[in-house]
Amino acid sequence: MKKKILIMIVTLIFMVSACSARTAPAEEAGNTQLSGQTPEEEATSEVSTQQESEENDDSQKSGVRIALVTDVSSVMDSGFNQAALQGIQTYSDGAGVFYSSYSTDADTEDAYTDTVLAAIRDNAELIVCVGSHFEQALGALQDEYSDIYFLLLDGVPKDSDGKEVTIAPNVHCITYREEEAGYLVGYMSVLEGYRRFGFVGGEQIPSVIRYENGYLQGINDAAAFVENGEEIEVRRWYADTFLANKEIEEVSGTWYEEGTEIIFACGGSIYESVLAAAKDGEGMLIGVDSDQSGISERFLTSATKGIDASVVVALDDFFASGKKWPEKLAGEAVSYGAKEKCISLPVQGDAWRFQNATTNEYLQLLARLRAGEITIPTSAEASLNDKDIIIINDDLQNLHSQEEQDS
Repeated sequence: MKKKILIMIVTLIFMVSACSARTAPAEEAGNTQLSGQTPEEEATSEVSTQQESEENDDSQKSGVRIALVTDVSSVMDSGFNQAALQGIQTYSDGAGVFYSSYSTDADTEDAYTDTVLAAIRDNAELIVCVGSHFEQALGALQDEYSDIYFLLLDGVPKDSDGKEVTIAPNVHCITYREEEAGYLVGYMSVLEGYRRFGFVGGEQIPSVIRYENGYLQGINDAAAFVENGEEIEVRRWYADTFLANKEIEEVSGTWYEEGTEIIFACGGSIYESVLAAAKDGEGMLIGVDSDQSGISERFLTSATKGIDASVVVALDDFFASGKKWPEKLAGEAVSYGAKEKCISLPVQGDAWRFQNATTNEYLQLLARLRAGEITIPTSAEASLNDKDIIIINDDLQNLHSQEEQDS
């Protein structure tokens, strides 16, 4: 239905002082459990599955200090999970502490709880939980396991009804102002010359919705500088999964065939499906969470939020306080954005792929975000200016109905 509306891992010292960092992509490694090594033990950055398993056994015998627990996506997802892992690896390399990672085997509340409990049974002292899927698990476990410390990324503890609960002193939460990163990629893409946009979200969780809100607002604000009355179109759809599948590829392929130039693939490994569709034509992508330029030249840019750097900062605070959260972080949730130098676009090396939009324009825009001069409302659609922007809300029922009519 169409509706027109008015609308490289950096050094430890640097990462502690600033939240922005560029992460390097890595090859897919399935759900293999990984473990950390001290710098003296690290002989190579690439190890076989058998070596990884053996190292994991050794670290557990010695007592794992840090455990990373992730959702059903692979820990090596070239996105959120991997960025969190890289933050832990960076700290581990500098401080000489061990770590392990655990992937959840099913997308259910019980499975997420079981994953956390597995880390507890393996004697983890600090458990880093990646994503809002762990909110209810922590809501249920934080008091029962008061001697275990938790770092929750992208969420806060909730009860079984999804309502926020008091954050226990053994828990620290980090959220991000994703709307600012979405704003940057949307705005700069318009300056680059794109006019037909797509947004494929994973699940409709707060962080993904914030990315979309900022993306729409950035496109809208940049539209003020579009000359000749060019029409700007944005197609949007949520796949209700963070995993790649044929359905996402088909929807993205249809969009590209019908003229969509660039798609913001927002969440988990869904970019794999969008990329597969893009390779059949001239389509481009926008990455999410970390710099995904190394995956393919089809990525124009990425909406990054400094996950790895924020993890390093939190771990440094934890261990510097005697393996506990300092008073300023215990039972607290912090929000990181452009002001804290967490939100940015990758500019290093060949990650900067804009040909028309300039780094000077980008840096000026980023400076305005950091200074608080740009306000991005919670609901982007409610505040869009009177521009000729078309928002197309796609759903599979409408898409399939149209396909049936066409056949």
